[in-house]
Amino acid sequence: MKDVVNLNNLEGIPAKYLEELNACKEAFIATDFMDSVKKDPSISFLIENIDNYCKNKRIIGFHYTRAVADDIAKNGLTCRTGAKIRASFLEQYSKLFESHELELIKGIWSKNFDEEDKSTRDCRLYFNFTTSALEDYGAEPLLRNFGGEQVYMPLQDLGEISSKIMNIGEPLILKCSLDPQNIKTFYEHPWGQIAVSTFHHMLNPNAYREDQDGWQFVDVKADDIDIVYFENNYDYSQL
Repeated sequence: MKDVVNLNNLEGIPAKYLEELNACKEAFIATDFMDSVKKDPSISFLIENIDNYCKNKRIIGFHYTRAVADDIAKNGLTCRTGAKIRASFLEQYSKLFESHELELIKGIWSKNFDEEDKSTRDCRLYFNFTTSALEDYGAEPLLRNFGGEQVYMPLQDLGEISSKIMNIGEPLILKCSLDPQNIKTFYEHPWGQIAVSTFHHMLNPNAYREDQDGWQFVDVKADDIDIVYFENNYDYSQL
């Protein structure tokens, strides 16, 4: 089993890299923005080295959701099309809705989930790599609404229907052990940049913390998931 790196708290990052980062601590303390510190060649070099190290390990990814914990413990996270996700939702929970509500739900889904949406969502599992989305409320809609964006997104303003969706399941943080070779991201050296940004934030709590969305087309086995029950007003910065 490969070693695991947690970019949220820097567990698994070799001490030699942390020592080299600490040698540059004045540069981190002096600014709130990563773009400034990355201009330092020694820090830029460290970002690349840390990134290369992480590529050959396992990476912790955080998946925010409102779901039934027993389902996750049994099935893990599976890559499905939006159509299959919505069909499963109706199969399990249609009894919660009146007939006119079901017709409205189906009509809105049909209008909102088009071919372009399918190309960016179908069969993808999305992750963040720090818990900063809990601080800036980016994860809040995912924790509040059952079933993920493929279910709730176009239904959020439908009053009673929305309330029923918010009463299914419970808010969960799924802490997943992932193979970085399977993960697609938006920018170069993502693991190095996120790790160094976490270090920056540890030294300078006012520093803007970098994270990003990553996605994969590979299921996550239940054995690779630690289910964390979300609670308000709890500090998840060291999760």
